[in-house]
Amino acid sequence: MTPSDPAPPSAAEAPKAPPAGASTPADPAAAGAAGGEEEFDAESQDALHILPLRLIPLETPGLRRLRLIKNVRLDTVIELYKDQSHKSAQVPLETLHSVFQSYGEQLRKDMPILQNLATVPSFDVYTLRLAMRQLKLPVDEKKDLQLSEGKRRELTEHMKAFTHPLIQQIYGGTEIEVNDVSDILRLIANPNREDALKNLRAMSQKLNVPLTEIPRFLEDYGDTYLSLAYFKSCLDTVVPQVQGFLDWIKPLEENQMIKHDRLSKQMLDKVKDSLSSVIISLTGRFESFNRKSSDFWKDINANSFAQMKDLVFSNHRSMGGVLCGLAVKMQLWRERFPTASGGPNKRLEFVRSEIVPGMQLIDELEAAARKMNI
Repeated sequence: MTPSDPAPPSAAEAPKAPPAGASTPADPAAAGAAGGEEEFDAESQDALHILPLRLIPLETPGLRRLRLIKNVRLDTVIELYKDQSHKSAQVPLETLHSVFQSYGEQLRKDMPILQNLATVPSFDVYTLRLAMRQLKLPVDEKKDLQLSEGKRRELTEHMKAFTHPLIQQIYGGTEIEVNDVSDILRLIANPNREDALKNLRAMSQKLNVPLTEIPRFLEDYGDTYLSLAYFKSCLDTVVPQVQGFLDWIKPLEENQMIKHDRLSKQMLDKVKDSLSSVIISLTGRFESFNRKSSDFWKDINANSFAQMKDLVFSNHRSMGGVLCGLAVKMQLWRERFPTASGGPNKRLEFVRSEIVPGMQLIDELEAAARKMNI
């Protein structure tokens, strides 16, 4: 079963052992009864499309060992297991009772939580923070909704673009060595020079924030821009993939059979236009962030940062949702056609069955952001 095939296993099949190399057991209830929960691995921690259910206060035995995921059609499903060849056994929420037949009462209590989580457009840590607060689900954000150390190191270059003005404000023209994100955040929160402290006092007056509150403000600033660095990294990864995909379907425009198939031609044109416009719009949003961040440091005050922070946070849901949708579609395309091969019929069918479903949601999320002048 591929990531795009969410057909549920039957109740009789569900308890069978998964294929060799599968990441989670196919008998989740029994596994839960045996005790122990899967650790929060880096892939899940940094992913746009994965929510490990161990984070959620659920009652159904074994359910917390599984993952809620967005599949290639952007449906939210329970993943029973995923093997080394990327085949994934997925169960729609409405048929989850077939897997947990012995725990009907517990599942009945858990379903409203799962259904609410299914409406969240992305499972990245930043979108999840907002969702968990709105749903009033008790989650330790500092422990469970943080990027992995590896991802934070990877984001150093992206983070520098957003934090350089701040470090200049505090340390002046001094050259500061920065190796990873933690160095940046530590520099911001714990300045270690007399000149830096003097600059912090001046910043305190400009912001109208007590000096003792400046470290908290700076930590907040660092986390806000770490989220932007994360989404910018996701964008930088997906843009060349989308361009490669558009190049892959371009020969279909010259195919004689498709030229005379009005519906297929319209479908391809719509997919091409949608993907191109979404990428342009997302790129424009990040350019806007850069401009507004620069403006903040030209006239530093508490209101300007609050506005900048609100702008960033208001983007989390739509940015996460759009990037999640693009990422899962491009991931499946690369898995299915690793050498960019495939004849015209295979390419056309892939677009029809895997790219088109869910594209409307991506378009709507980005269009809504544009209407808000984000």
